[in-house]
Amino acid sequence: MRTLKITHTRRPSIGRGVPRVRPDEYPIDADDIMSTVCAALDRLPLAATVDHLLLRLRGHIQLLLPEIETKNSARHGQDDDPIRLVTRFVRDRLSGEPTSGPAVVRCIYAQELACICRDLLALALAEPGAEQHLAAITSNYLCRS
Repeated sequence: MRTLKITHTRRPSIGRGVPRVRPDEYPIDADDIMSTVCAALDRLPLAATVDHLLLRLRGHIQLLLPEIETKNSARHGQDDDPIRLVTRFVRDRLSGEPTSGPAVVRCIYAQELACICRDLLALALAEPGAEQHLAAITSNYLCRS
């Protein structure tokens, strides 16, 4: 199991009486993310399970976005660079979830989120010096925005 240690200072929501937990105690599990992505992309998800799948994909994306932003800020500063545009596009896409219409629309939306999740995981796991790989992923999203 490959995990990615979270290095940013994002804090989970904490209720009363719950001990404070450091963010780096919530590693990003690449195997779990990829199993969710594969479940969505292998074939069109079943209408009965699409809500659960969407919940898992949104959760994975919410974990990956701050990791990518933190890594990118350390490398490129605060400029409006391609990674920042990608994260903005992803957040816009997350807020545009279809709530009505046939179930197949939500199933296709789940597949779109799975592709986004897969790309974000690749960005999060990319090592320094992988600029060509990062450029290929980010150019795909820059064309959409």
